[in-house]
Amino acid sequence: MDKLPLVRPSVTELAHAEGSAEWLARRGYPELGEAIVGHPVTRLADGSWFDRWFAGASPEALVVAYADKRAGQKLESMAERFASWERRYAPEERPQRARGVWSPETLAAVRRRAEVLEARVCALAGVAPSDVRRLAWTGRALQLARGG
Repeated sequence: MDKLPLVRPSVTELAHAEGSAEWLARRGYPELGEAIVGHPVTRLADGSWFDRWFAGASPEALVVAYADKRAGQKLESMAERFASWERRYAPEERPQRARGVWSPETLAAVRRRAEVLEARVCALAGVAPSDVRRLAWTGRALQLARGG
């Protein structure tokens, strides 16, 4: 939410996801914040933050974080998403910007933490990662939600 033009100006001082949580809290939905703050992939780069969050995260927060790791413009495998993130955050791709650039070690740690997250969410749901897919009805539901 905090990436939306309507929301961003009111939460510019906050990091992504924290801004969304704050915006929702101001509107009477503070309980949604916990499910939002752990979703950015950048959270996986901070091992101590991730470990604390992961130890106490609700199933809902875990699902939101995992869904974010699998959904680009379409539902993708973790390997597909990581190929995108490695292009985005690799030092050789962004040498001019120190912020947002990850070392090969950080990229590997992010991937390991994402795999741990995937394993936990799939275990909670009783499915294998390869079973995660859009159900047949979702295409029509999304079309209707867009006014079609």
